[in-house]
Amino acid sequence: MKKVGFVILAGGEGKRFGSIKPKQFVEINNHNSIEIILDEILKNKLIDKIVIVINNKYRNEISIKKPNILFATSGSTRQESSLNGLKKIKKYKYKKVIIHDGCRPYINNSEINKIIKLLDHYDGCAPLIKNVDLVRIKKGKNYKEINNKFYLTQTPQGFKFNKILKENINNRKFNSKDDIKLLNNNSYKIKFFEGNKNNIKITYKKDLKFFNFKKNKYGIGYDIHRFNFNSNKKLKLCGVKIDHYPLKGHSDADVGYHALCDSIFGALGLNDIGIVFKNTNPKWKNANSEIFLKYAKNKLEQSGAEILNIDINFICEKPKISKYSKQMKENISKILNIKNNIISIKATTNEKIGFIGNGDGIAAEAIISINL
Repeated sequence: MKKVGFVILAGGEGKRFGSIKPKQFVEINNHNSIEIILDEILKNKLIDKIVIVINNKYRNEISIKKPNILFATSGSTRQESSLNGLKKIKKYKYKKVIIHDGCRPYINNSEINKIIKLLDHYDGCAPLIKNVDLVRIKKGKNYKEINNKFYLTQTPQGFKFNKILKENINNRKFNSKDDIKLLNNNSYKIKFFEGNKNNIKITYKKDLKFFNFKKNKYGIGYDIHRFNFNSNKKLKLCGVKIDHYPLKGHSDADVGYHALCDSIFGALGLNDIGIVFKNTNPKWKNANSEIFLKYAKNKLEQSGAEILNIDINFICEKPKISKYSKQMKENISKILNIKNNIISIKATTNEKIGFIGNGDGIAAEAIISINL
C-alpha cells in the first residue's frame, strides 16, 4: 500500500481558551496536544510525511524531531492553513492525505487506518458523533426545541490528495470550518462514519480535566534492624507493640513503617527516609515512626496521589507476624486514611540462613502503587 501524507493544523490562537500559549501547546500529562498526536501517528507505518502547520514563533514547542516531520507556516484562516499544509507535501505526489485538528490530542491509529481504506472508494471521509442531547435554538428571549437529528463533525478527515488541494485552491476565499465541507456536494463521493467519543476537542481550559489522566507509579522500600537483647522494651512493628526483644535504632526502629515510608517517597520521586529524618538529628532520637508515616501521607496528599495498593513483607524467624497483621493493617489504614482491603501484610522466614536466619534481627520490604 502506498504511503499517505498527514497534515496537522496547529496555527490557531485559541482566544476562547484564555491562556498565554495557544491551547494546542498547553501541557497535558507532560506533553502538549501536538506531541501526543505525533506520538500516535509516528507508530503508523502507512503514514509518510507529517506536516505541522504552525505559527513560526511556536515551533520550539514541538520537542519531537524526526526527518519525516515538516513545518508549514499557518495562514490567517483555517482554510488557508490547510492549503499551506497541502502545498508543503504536494511534491511527494500522495494519492491520499489526512487532515487533523491539532486541538484533538487523542487520535488513534485504528481510525486512521479506517480512513485510509475508505479512501480506496471515496473522495473524502470524516467521522461524526451523533448528538444525544436535546437541542434548542435561541429566538429572542426564548429557546425553541428542535429535532435531534444532529451530528458533531470531528477530525481526522481523509481525502484524495488532488481533489482536496483543488477545492482548497478554488475556494481559498471561503473560510470553511472543516475540509470535508469543500467536497460535500454532488461532484464528490463522501463517506461519513461513526467517530470516536474520546476524541474531544480542546476549546476551553475546563476541557483539560478530560485529558489529564493520572498514571500508576510504584515505590519500593526496605529496612533492616538488629535486635537489642539487653532491653526490656517491646518490639514495635507497624505501630503494634509485641512481646519480643525490641530492635536497635535511632528512632523506635519500626522497620515496617520505615519500609513503607521509603516506598511512598520512591513512588513520589523524593529522598529516602534517612535523608528526610537523619539519624544524626537528636530530634528523632526514640521518635515514634508514626510521625514519619504521617509526613509521608502529607506528601501524598500534596501531590494529589491516590493509593491503590500496599504490600509489606517481613523477613524474620521470630516473632510470628500473622497474629498481629490485622492490627498492623488497621494502624496503616487509620494513618493513611485508606481501606484495609488494599493493604497486605505478609511474612516469611530466612530458613535459618544468615543474619536474619540466626534470629539476630528483622527486615521489611514494602511496595506501594499509587495513581498520580
